[in-house]
Amino acid sequence: MMRMSFRKEKPIDPTPPASVTADIAWEYDDETAAYRRPGSRPAATPTPATSDARTQRVRRALDVALDEWWRRGVLPADELLREGLLVLEAGHELDESQRTLLLRAALARRRGMLTALRHQNDPERTAVVLEDALFQATPPLSPGDLARLHQSDAQSAAWAALLSERLRTVATTDPTRRRQAKAALAALHAPAPLAAPDVGVEPTPPLTPGWIEGEVARQRRRNWLWLMSMAATLAVVAAAVVWWQRAQSDAMIDAPAGSYAVTLQPDGAAEVVELAAFRIDRFEATVADYRRCYERGACAWPATTASATRPGYLLDPAFSRFPMINLDYDSAARFCRFMGKRLPTAAEWEVAAAFAPATNRMYRYPWGDEFAVQRANSAVLGIGDTVQVGSFRPAGDSALGASDMAGNVAEWTATAVAQDGATLYLVKGGAFVDTAEKLRTAASLPTAPRTSTNWLGVRCAADRQ
Repeated sequence: MMRMSFRKEKPIDPTPPASVTADIAWEYDDETAAYRRPGSRPAATPTPATSDARTQRVRRALDVALDEWWRRGVLPADELLREGLLVLEAGHELDESQRTLLLRAALARRRGMLTALRHQNDPERTAVVLEDALFQATPPLSPGDLARLHQSDAQSAAWAALLSERLRTVATTDPTRRRQAKAALAALHAPAPLAAPDVGVEPTPPLTPGWIEGEVARQRRRNWLWLMSMAATLAVVAAAVVWWQRAQSDAMIDAPAGSYAVTLQPDGAAEVVELAAFRIDRFEATVADYRRCYERGACAWPATTASATRPGYLLDPAFSRFPMINLDYDSAARFCRFMGKRLPTAAEWEVAAAFAPATNRMYRYPWGDEFAVQRANSAVLGIGDTVQVGSFRPAGDSALGASDMAGNVAEWTATAVAQDGATLYLVKGGAFVDTAEKLRTAASLPTAPRTSTNWLGVRCAADRQ
C-alpha cells in the first residue's frame, strides 16, 4: 500500500465552532487555517485551486480511512468525518465508497447523520449501512433515530422500501434479532408525530442534529424522544400482528415434507427420498448480500472481482443485485452460516426446482417439461454473462416460486460424492455458459471444493421452524 505524506500541505483542521448550523455558510480561511462567519473580517475569496487542494486532502485521507475500514473495521476519526461532510456540503464530489464510509461513521457517532444520508446516491447501499447500524453497531441505532431519519430525508422513500424488505427477512429468519427487526419496521411505518400543544415552547426540529445540522437544546430533545418512543411502542404492537400473519417471507419459499423422486448421482437413476419440510432462498445470493458478509469479517473476498465480461463486476454498485460469483465451496458454506442458514442438499435443491404441488410430480425444467429459451439465462440465449436475479420472473420460476433455478449461475449444494478417491460436491442448475441439457432439474456436476469461477454461485436453505 502506498504511504502518503501530508507534510507539505496545510493541515485539515480546525474544528468549526460548536454553534455551526446549516443556516450559516461557514467559510474556511486558508490563510489562518480556520473557519469563520461570513463577513467577520475582510478576507480575499479563496481561489478554486485552493478549495480543490483542500478537497483533495480530504479525499486522500478518506482513501486511507477506507483501507483501515476494510482491513481492521476501524471507522474514521471525528475530525475526518466533519471535514468530509463539510466538503460535501460545499458541493464537492466524493466517490461512492467515501460517502458510504462517512455515513457509517455518522451513524456510529450519532453526529451528522442526516447530512451524510442526504449525500448518498445508492438506495440499496444506504439500506445495507442502516441495517448494519441497527444490528451491528455498539450501541445500535435506535428505532426512534431511524424514524427521524426516515421522516427528515427527502430521499428516504427509496432506501426505506429496500430496508423494509431486508428487515422483514431478518424478522422471519433470525429469532435472535426478530424483536429488533420488528421495532425498526414499526418505526419506518410509524406516522409522523403529532405537534405538541402550544405551551410556550418552540417546536423541536425533526432530527437530532450533529454539528452540520445545528445544535438543539437537550431538554427539547428529551421531550421529542419521549413522544417518538410512545408512538413507536404503539406502532410495534400493531406491526407485530401484521407480521405474524405473513404466511412466508418474500425472500424464501417453503417446500413441504414428503417423499420425492430425485437424482442423487450424476447421470444416475432417480431415487425416492424422504425430506423434512425446509425453506430455500427465492433468489441466488447477490453481490450485495455477500458484501455484507465480507464487510463484517465473516467471509473471504474472492481472488478476482471480474465476471465473464465485466472486469469490475464485484466492485460496481450497478451489479449489486446480480448473483455473487467466484465462490469456492467453503466460501459458499460460510456465507450461508453468516445468513443464519445452510447450503441445501442436492435433493432439497431439486425439489425446490422441480416439484409441482398441483400435480404432485417433478418437472424436467423449473417451469415444465419442455425447454423454453426465453425463461432462463443459458448459452442458448447468448447473453454470455450473468443477469440480475429474478430477471425471468414469473415465467421462469419453479412451481414453488424459486427464481433462476435453471441458468444464470450454477449453485453449490452440500451433497458430496466420491470420484477417483476425491471428495467432490454436486453443483446444480447450470449457468449462462450451459446448454439446455445441463439446465435440467435432475442434472448435476461433481465439482472440486476449491473451484472458484465466474459461473458458480450459491443459494441458501434452512430448516423449517
